[in-house]
Amino acid sequence: QSLSEFGTPEELAAKVVLAEVNRDGVFDVTLMQDPLAAKSLGNTEVLCYQLNYVSKGKRGEKRFVTKFYVQNQFLFALTAQCKEVNYPTFEKELLQAVDSFQLVL
Repeated sequence: QSLSEFGTPEELAAKVVLAEVNRDGVFDVTLMQDPLAAKSLGNTEVLCYQLNYVSKGKRGEKRFVTKFYVQNQFLFALTAQCKEVNYPTFEKELLQAVDSFQLVL
């Protein structure tokens, strides 16, 4: 029904990290920032969580920035990613893209 039913931002981050570590070829996952919780203002306030983490595996190191919403029992997620080595170059664009993700009801 709501994102808070999945847990706090920290609890959701732990679930995402565990899911990533259990993927084939992934060796390590590190949160790069504390998970964020915010109210998105489209035409209504909706709780969203945002995660920023690095996944290290046989395909290299990748930075992920993900934003989650739950509305009407549907999970909506947007994930932006790039190679970790390129993150400083693309950080602004990735964060702007993820920040632009809003539910319009």
